Amino acid sequence: MSRSVLLAAALAIPLAACGRGQVDRISYSVEVDGARGTAAFTCKDSSSGKCVFRFDDPGAQPQSLTVTKGEVATVTSIGAGSTYCMTTGARGAACKAESLQAGTQTIRREKHGTS
Repeated sequence: MSRSVLLAAALAIPLAACGRGQVDRISYSVEVDGARGTAAFTCKDSSSGKCVFRFDDPGAQPQSLTVTKGEVATVTSIGAGSTYCMTTGARGAACKAESLQAGTQTIRREKHGTS
């Protein structure tokens, strides 16, 4: 092969990755027990390896919770109708408000960004 063909092939590989950016993904489940006033959060998957939850209910204990991928953590003094937001904890990750519902919910989100 000619030198110019090899050079073009060598440049094409890194350029193919340009513009794809990073993927911010999160998948978790939450199980709300209204009778007990608890919510169990399971971090199923996260591009950062953790799920970060923040609670608007002033009675929630704790107010902020970081759960490692594959782990479960419980919040007390909280129930259906309370609001929270979640993020991967990665730099620039957005925290979108959600309302807790009685029973079990599974949430998955994926956002592609440029770097």
